[in-house]
Amino acid sequence: MTQTSDTPPDHAVPELFADGVLDVGFGNGMVRIDLFSLSAVRRDANGQPLPALRQRVVMSLPGFLSALQAMEGMRRQLEQAGVLPPPAARAAPPAE
Repeated sequence: MTQTSDTPPDHAVPELFADGVLDVGFGNGMVRIDLFSLSAVRRDANGQPLPALRQRVVMSLPGFLSALQAMEGMRRQLEQAGVLPPPAARAAPPAE
């Protein structure tokens, strides 16, 4: 992203950490993406942290499709850089 006079400085933009996506839904023309992080206090029967809903991102369908395209572009860049294995390697069943 190019810095413009309208872009706030980095320290003025709040950041949100999420361990992942808990749910994605569509209703009333909007896509709702629920983000989670692992709870520091809630645990399952095995003592593992449970996911806790932290934030919901609500996007128009065009906005969601644009975000999806941007994420697909990042996935391709990560594959090309060797950070992620190619799709065929991720889809292969584990060797026995």
